[in-house]
Amino acid sequence: MGLFAWGCLAIGLQLELGEGHDNGLGSTPQMGYNTWNDFECHGVSAENIRKVADKMVTLGLPALGYEYLIIDDCWAKKRGEDGVLVPDPDAFPQGMKPVADYVHESGLKFGIYTDRGTWTCAGRPGTWGYEVTDAQTFASWDVDYVKTDSCNGPDSLDDRPSSAAIAQYKLFRDALNATGRPIFLALSGWHNWYSPFGKGLANSWRIGYDVRNWRSAWNYAIRVNAFLHDYAGPGGWNDPDMLVGSSDTAVRMTPEQSRTQFSLWSVMTAPLLLGSMLSMTDHDLETYTNREVIAVDQDPLGIQGQIVWENCPLRNRTNIRQKQYYDEIPACQQVWAKPIQDGFAVVLLNLENNSARVNFSISDVCWSSTELQPCDFFEEAAVRDLWSKEDLGRMRFINVTLAADGGSRMFKVVPKAPRKQEVKPGPRASKKRRPSLYPQRVGKGPPLQTDAVHFLQREL
Repeated sequence: MGLFAWGCLAIGLQLELGEGHDNGLGSTPQMGYNTWNDFECHGVSAENIRKVADKMVTLGLPALGYEYLIIDDCWAKKRGEDGVLVPDPDAFPQGMKPVADYVHESGLKFGIYTDRGTWTCAGRPGTWGYEVTDAQTFASWDVDYVKTDSCNGPDSLDDRPSSAAIAQYKLFRDALNATGRPIFLALSGWHNWYSPFGKGLANSWRIGYDVRNWRSAWNYAIRVNAFLHDYAGPGGWNDPDMLVGSSDTAVRMTPEQSRTQFSLWSVMTAPLLLGSMLSMTDHDLETYTNREVIAVDQDPLGIQGQIVWENCPLRNRTNIRQKQYYDEIPACQQVWAKPIQDGFAVVLLNLENNSARVNFSISDVCWSSTELQPCDFFEEAAVRDLWSKEDLGRMRFINVTLAADGGSRMFKVVPKAPRKQEVKPGPRASKKRRPSLYPQRVGKGPPLQTDAVHFLQREL
């Protein structure tokens, strides 16, 4: 189903696209830690939550904005006779409130997990039919953040908008708001069709299945989120899933890929939720504590970046079903850019298995795809490498070699010198229509001038 057809379903789904979920939260994307990648169902306990809170404080993460500690699935054992959720007594012998208190005393905010269905994804009690009860329970525990999953509910695997799913999420949204406690609501519905409706339902919404390695990051997150920039902004964010570290665990990327993910998530203005903590490597700690990259993600303009140039094959936004198949990662390159208060953040991404050399023109990085951030054409800019933390000076072109298989470079570009000659804006400067994000594929050959970059023949 096409995007415009989805928009036309708004009335039938009983949710207007303009309806807002304004609980005063989510002015920038959430930052924190989620237990799932580290523990799944095998180590979620009060003891481990205390260890994680202590580690976050020791590493100085709260001061950088990582404020939420979120318990994922497997904490609930059953419902009591009164319908109230009962935490697993072996893992949480004193209940959940003392755990929340410890997290708060550590200077963090406390998050918890539920599911819109009858059962969670791990077979624990779900919220369906208990929305009001669970909302009141979470508020009584001083919960600050709720992740609500989508297993075992109506249309869980449907790749088209579901009136049942939206009705359930809306009911839970209203129940949380009725408690009077500000609670960040994060949907985990796995499909990108939530994006057009997201701001009416929650503060963030997942756009695809779980990211557990580089290949799933491409299939379930990067290629999908490129289509969804219109739907994110202050108060509500597209969520491409957690950050995957490079520690020696089942859920991992290479160090280069893990850093690239962090760069891309920041340019995509995505939630920065760490997926590894107790086993975090020194390399990952350096990645996740880069203040300049975090500042890109948390920029108050809240504009999601997008692809300004690529030579990748054409594709669509259809979700790839989890555990069925992956698309092969294409052998190509992309340039992503994001307007920030004092310039632009730019990520150059190499998806192929060989290194690639890219040279792009500063004057073409600046584009006007939104009335929120119109810009003039510039000939020269001050350029800073955000990972080496080096000022590269005033430049007209940046010429870089990207490492293979997920290699990237990230720059901050601050335009300085306007062009002397008059330049007529092309399609990217037009406010009447959005730019074409997917130009035709470029083959080998001499440098090709496009309206965003010069692409040079790749190095073999």
